[in-house]
Amino acid sequence: MPTQKRTVRIDKEMGLRLKKARTEQRLTYDELSEKSGVSDRYIKEIENHGNVPSLYKFKQIIRALNISADPFFYSDAPAENLDYKRLQVYLSQCSADQITTILAIVEAYLRTYKKPTQ
Repeated sequence: MPTQKRTVRIDKEMGLRLKKARTEQRLTYDELSEKSGVSDRYIKEIENHGNVPSLYKFKQIIRALNISADPFFYSDAPAENLDYKRLQVYLSQCSADQITTILAIVEAYLRTYKKPTQ
């Protein structure tokens, strides 16, 4: 019976995004490994060689980094902005009632906001 060789999927951009998030938070591989439950060796493979992690391990890593998965799936979104990322994380921790209140505040603000004239 022939053995099947495992194919490693590569996504260099994913690895670079994760590395950037880790280094911005000044986390070592060991620290991220401890927080995420993913081995430091595996994290290095993802960051430096572009190996694509399983969805389960990906979820563990992004939760440990406290970042949104959106930039990985919606690259055109303004997620590179740190304030945008932080807002997404905060919103993910809100109840449905809190989200409704925040949405009303933002809508009211945008209706009354005057752009500065140049």
